[in-house]
Amino acid sequence: MNRNAIIAIALIAVIGVAGVGVWIFIQPVTNPYNVAIVFATGGLGDKSFNDGCMAGAEKAVDDFEITFTYVETSVVADYEGYIRQYAAHTGYIEPFELIVCIGYDQKGPLIEVAAEYPDQQFAIIDESLDNVSTTAVEFPNVLGLTFKEHEGSALVGAMAGLMTTTDKIGFVGGMDIPLINKFAGGYTWGANYTNPACNVTFNYPWDFADPVKGKTAGDTLYDLGCDIIFAAAGATGLGVFDSVKEMNGTKAYPLWVIGVDSTQMYLGTADPENPDGPSLCMTSMLKKVDVAVYEAIKDACHDDDFAGGVKIFDIANGGLDFEVNSTLLEIDQDILDVVYDLKTAISNGTIDLDPFDHKWWLP
Repeated sequence: MNRNAIIAIALIAVIGVAGVGVWIFIQPVTNPYNVAIVFATGGLGDKSFNDGCMAGAEKAVDDFEITFTYVETSVVADYEGYIRQYAAHTGYIEPFELIVCIGYDQKGPLIEVAAEYPDQQFAIIDESLDNVSTTAVEFPNVLGLTFKEHEGSALVGAMAGLMTTTDKIGFVGGMDIPLINKFAGGYTWGANYTNPACNVTFNYPWDFADPVKGKTAGDTLYDLGCDIIFAAAGATGLGVFDSVKEMNGTKAYPLWVIGVDSTQMYLGTADPENPDGPSLCMTSMLKKVDVAVYEAIKDACHDDDFAGGVKIFDIANGGLDFEVNSTLLEIDQDILDVVYDLKTAISNGTIDLDPFDHKWWLP
């Protein structure tokens, strides 16, 4: 747990002598926090998913003068306990205005807690409780914030299809699960859209928090002839950046990596602390979890307009995009034009990618 403790208790001691002893009265205090956040197991410092959510919360602090506390979770089994402690607001008179659960794997624990605390407002990233019921309980107190990841992934896949030298590209996914397969599906579709001869090889380390596993996965794919790898694996994906830096120059063709969730092109430079081009990260698929967290906090804490259900982020409403940073890497304008045209076609509905959001390419 981080420096912000989940339980804060104020002791107001009233000491009196009445012939029988001393009394100490314990009284809860006003909750100093508007929002509580339970981060995903990958933890802060992933420079991707969790860090993006933190950025959204910090922007809400600046814009709305709200306060928040949080916990970093390393074990999935701990989720329910943390969510429940926040919902009980132990030691506080008032509940939190909003509890934000970061990650798809908090859905099960949230179902249990949200049913017990129907007056507490919750939001969850990458899942929703829409159409879920337990013992006939519905969840108007839960807002699901979900994304059409396959749309943004199609954009970076299209760029990869145009920039590959070997016609072999790779994908490193944190786990072989439906959520990550949306990234893989869109990436594959986009690569084949611009380059039908392009083949995609997949590697799933089954971890979102281990850069060493990510590096091993990257090394394997580059050795198999892939010259571009899209890493959608949280902190594990940081290992693919290590891999491309070590492996680039060992092949007869250039090697690249594609970032995810946040702007990660700077991580592909020789010194990410002082980024200067060229970068070995050609682009990043931008999944704007910062915007989702910010808007949920705004609705609950500033506008007093919170509503349960589900809010879906896509290219059309600005929830997904791809990174372009000409300072770190100059991409041929003809390539960018193709990707921009695809973005427009997806946004206006000319191209519908919803049928291709999972492992549609497998039998």
